[in-house]
Amino acid sequence: MKDAAAKGIETLDFKSEELKIIHRYRYLSWYITSIFYFWGNSDSHWILRLGVIVLLFLSARITIEIYNKYNKKEKNIMYFIFMETMGIILLLLPTGGVNSPFIWYALNPVLISASFSFYYFCWLNLLCYVSASILISFHFYNPNGESLSSMVVSNAHLILIFILITLAVQLLTKLSSKLRAQGNKLMEVNKELHQANNKIHESISHIMSLYEAVETLTSNKNNKEDIYILFTEYITKLTGADTAFFWLKSADKGTDMITINPAVPEDTETGILSSISDIDDNTLLSEEIFKIHADGCNYHAAAVKSTSGDCGLIGFKANANDSDIVNGEYIKQLKFISRLAAIVLERFHLEQVTERLIIAEEQNRIANEMHDSVAQGLFSISYAIHSLIQNGDRMSGSQLQESLRLLQKSAQLSMEELRSTIYRLSSKKGGRKSFKQGIAEYINTISKLNNIDINLKIDGDEELLSIPKKRGLYRIICEAAGNAIRHGRCSLIEINLDINKSFVELSIADNGEGFTVSNIGKDSGRTGLGISNMKRIVDLFNGEIFIDGKPGNGTVINIHIPGDTVVPETQEGIAI
Repeated sequence: MKDAAAKGIETLDFKSEELKIIHRYRYLSWYITSIFYFWGNSDSHWILRLGVIVLLFLSARITIEIYNKYNKKEKNIMYFIFMETMGIILLLLPTGGVNSPFIWYALNPVLISASFSFYYFCWLNLLCYVSASILISFHFYNPNGESLSSMVVSNAHLILIFILITLAVQLLTKLSSKLRAQGNKLMEVNKELHQANNKIHESISHIMSLYEAVETLTSNKNNKEDIYILFTEYITKLTGADTAFFWLKSADKGTDMITINPAVPEDTETGILSSISDIDDNTLLSEEIFKIHADGCNYHAAAVKSTSGDCGLIGFKANANDSDIVNGEYIKQLKFISRLAAIVLERFHLEQVTERLIIAEEQNRIANEMHDSVAQGLFSISYAIHSLIQNGDRMSGSQLQESLRLLQKSAQLSMEELRSTIYRLSSKKGGRKSFKQGIAEYINTISKLNNIDINLKIDGDEELLSIPKKRGLYRIICEAAGNAIRHGRCSLIEINLDINKSFVELSIADNGEGFTVSNIGKDSGRTGLGISNMKRIVDLFNGEIFIDGKPGNGTVINIHIPGDTVVPETQEGIAI
């Protein structure tokens, strides 16, 4: 219950609520019986009556404090109930015995006994009280000399009322106990559902971040092992597990690959590999989640399969303290991650095949263009020169000059066709700036959609950037601008990109709400995940990222990336 309260779940102490109701009855019964006693009993002096009422009120206050303080100690409670009953019996001596208005005040210890499920003690307490009240009336308030039996008969209606009230209170108490048990069970279920709901929200954020990170790594043609490390990192984030692993079966009967996060001792890794080796092929091809026992621990594992032939396992260390609901969510997330991993492996394979096909197609296209235009022109020039060599001695000066002019014209035509082909192949020669144009179009779109001002400034030659670096910078700008709009609620963003041969500098500043930089990574919010993705991209290019922000003062992100090694244009060949 304490954990539930800490997480904002409304909790209820049923025992305390029952005691509050009983305490309210105590005050009401004191008030009503005191009125009847004060105005209905003229035999005693009013000061004495007032004194009895005040003393009873003080005793009620003390009794309530005692019950509240010791309500967890049943033996003490029984002792206090007995003492209170004796006190009420003594109260009947000066106030009229069985005819005293305070006789109804005796229901207080009966209610307390029933509340604590002291059912037998409750009846014993009632028997003592009724017997004592009749004996007091018999000895001290019996002017007609009635016998004890006749006095019992004359007060039978009162005794019956007490019995029925006690019986009703006990039945209601049993019903209350059942409701209390059901309420506690519902609170536990509500607590588990609340935890599961929080896990789902965290999982959505982590999965979005995982997708973006995988997209970045696969787009930049990174090593497969980087993807495996990424998957194990996010499995630990999603499940809160101590350890996660990604195992890939060797396609060429070589050494199997395994990635474990965080790093574990060699004997633990060997134990996991040994347990995996005992798994049969049918299990590896199944869709079900299964358990692996290694190094004294249980691991939930799921198969990773792709049509390209890759086969592996991804799993995490099970936590025995997790509830069934939370554990079920973790299993679902593991299934999702295993399917995503299979898709990524398939994408790697398809991209490799696609890249080879694109290169082959481009080579064939260039070869056909060269053959159909430039090669034919050069062949004609070569044939004409050969003819001049063979027949030059028999040609007049004017004929020779005419032939040379035709050769010059053919050479110029071939040069123009070659230049046209080069310009079509080169975005730099053709004057196209796809990188700057793409960023500008994105900035213009989100600026209009969110009704904010975004100032973009790009200096330098984009041809100094490699394709992966262009893609990475584009993703950083998109991520930073999206965070500034969604989380920072800014109205102005300044983006400055400076491209040089030796370095690239990117600055992104906004006037939004800002945040405490030191809190990055301490929660699972999307802002932290977005920054984590930007850091991951910058790390791919051996760069540095600096973040400066304070709540209410906006955020500034500065990124420095070393420049690529670019072959000078003069070394590419003679410009045509």
